[in-house]
Amino acid sequence: MKKLVISLDRRQDRKKLFNLNQLEDFKYIRAIDYKTENFRNIEVDVNWKDPFKDRPILKSEVACFLSHKKAWLECIRLNEPVIILEDDAVINNNWDEDYFKELIDTYDFVYLQRNENEPDKVISIDDKLEKPFYPYNLTSYIITPRTASTLIYNINKIIPADEYVPSMINKFNTVALKEDACNQLSRDESYSDIEASEPFKNFTVHPITVGSDRKKCIKINTSAKYCGIDIKNIGINVDWKGTDMSGPGGGMKANLLKEYVNTLPDNDIVLFTDAYDVFYIDNLETITERYLDFGCKVLFSAELYCYPDNSLAEQFPISETPYRYLNSGTFIGEVGELKKMFASADVADDGDDQLYYQKLFLSNQFDIKLDYEGYIFQTHEEKLHKSITGQLYNPQTNCCSCIYHGNGGDNTKENFNKLYDLFYKPSTRYFIPTDKFDIIEKDMLLVDFMTQEQCERLIELADADGSWDSLSYDKFPAQEIRMKKLGLWEELEKHWQNNIVPLVEKYWKPMEMYGLRDAFIMKYTPETQRELALHTDASLVTGSIKLNDDYEGAELVYPRQNISNKDVPVGKAILFPGTVTHGHECLKLKKGTKYSLTIWSNRYPGDSI
Repeated sequence: MKKLVISLDRRQDRKKLFNLNQLEDFKYIRAIDYKTENFRNIEVDVNWKDPFKDRPILKSEVACFLSHKKAWLECIRLNEPVIILEDDAVINNNWDEDYFKELIDTYDFVYLQRNENEPDKVISIDDKLEKPFYPYNLTSYIITPRTASTLIYNINKIIPADEYVPSMINKFNTVALKEDACNQLSRDESYSDIEASEPFKNFTVHPITVGSDRKKCIKINTSAKYCGIDIKNIGINVDWKGTDMSGPGGGMKANLLKEYVNTLPDNDIVLFTDAYDVFYIDNLETITERYLDFGCKVLFSAELYCYPDNSLAEQFPISETPYRYLNSGTFIGEVGELKKMFASADVADDGDDQLYYQKLFLSNQFDIKLDYEGYIFQTHEEKLHKSITGQLYNPQTNCCSCIYHGNGGDNTKENFNKLYDLFYKPSTRYFIPTDKFDIIEKDMLLVDFMTQEQCERLIELADADGSWDSLSYDKFPAQEIRMKKLGLWEELEKHWQNNIVPLVEKYWKPMEMYGLRDAFIMKYTPETQRELALHTDASLVTGSIKLNDDYEGAELVYPRQNISNKDVPVGKAILFPGTVTHGHECLKLKKGTKYSLTIWSNRYPGDSI
């Protein structure tokens, strides 16, 4: 019989341990690798729970299911029964393929190895065979093309294959060997990929903040950029109706978040932080994995003091750490649960958001926990330091946190700034290294280019120079200052060559870059320039970077591609072919001042202004 062996390319150790000398006529089926697969357009049952371990489905289990599905499709293509094995199968002495051929003439599906979860409900057929009831493991089995088709046709949302196949055994004539014809390789000999992987995440995590003063957001935005996180600031360009935050207040933060959350799917996750006294230390993947470890729908940070209403202190559960009381400056939660919380009670714009969330927590009506150890969120603490591994370490809880919130008065802000400088000491450079890109549309790339701190310094440098003007021969004149005039041309050229050229030459292969042609900062104000007409660029590949976002209107739009830079984060560069296909225009500025950086590359060797 033909045999299909499911095996990961990277698991060469399994191939060495698999006793192939006992098998003939086999071939490998390349397994889906959960470490590299993007799982796009895959319908997964994210509400499924392991009946024995009470955990959600893992990425590796989704990959395992898809790997068996590949083997089922191959069975259909071959149009004959096949034996399917996983690469940790160890063949036993009773392996008898002549007997297996007889079985598959009678039965539709034969378990050659399995673990039975309900042995009392198994029905004996003869001295070798039995009817399984709740079999686990797909280490090895025989399947017909008709059965393979039935399995594929009935797939709805993916659950682990070990659960899916047993749920289908009543749809076809299934049998199992009483004595296994093979066994699984011991984990002492070869580790398993299944439990090593993280839960499958069929959701999007939305990092959110509220900060109406752009410049006060420098630390959170710059730290997030270094951690690979793009934050959405829902407080920009809104009329602030809350307090000045010198005392209790901030209800408008909760109301803005409520409005935004109501636009999101229930199974998405929101990561909320205050804007002016928070910085990131770790990436979004780590934060999400740690959140899932808590097993709750909403997780708030915890702090030392019961603020703003100390009379509630005794109602809070006792904590084994000094941090006992809910702090609303940082939290993460499932959208569906947040919607329920917001719907249950209101808060005035000038009311106190922390008191609002504390009362929701103390009501015991919602699935809320506090991060007492600072596993994700750390509030003000003077004993913190940077560990030798580059993490924010709290010796009292023995935890390294992902986000720091320097809540409190002036003395805590001094500690906040000191800690921030340990991780993100201001750099004299104007650009950050990057080695990856996102595709926002065919032939339009998006890359990290500058932090907010770097954008602010560039704006200040340009305004201090003040020589805003347009080139006399420009068909589309604008208020500009050249990077050459600001003394930044050489640094920009080096950054472009080392970081951008490899990315664009890889994406547009075999296109070749010829260096930079020009780069200039543009300024739009109601008193000077308010818009720019539709045009193309004298540039092979153009880079466009938004330097600020506290203005209204003045969106950069690409009509042919139906793309706008409205939601592109500050400091990100849009890269696109400049000369023909990507005409673009700047719509009319409505309010505020807009700054942007435009970079043109040479169209041919020696091209220059």
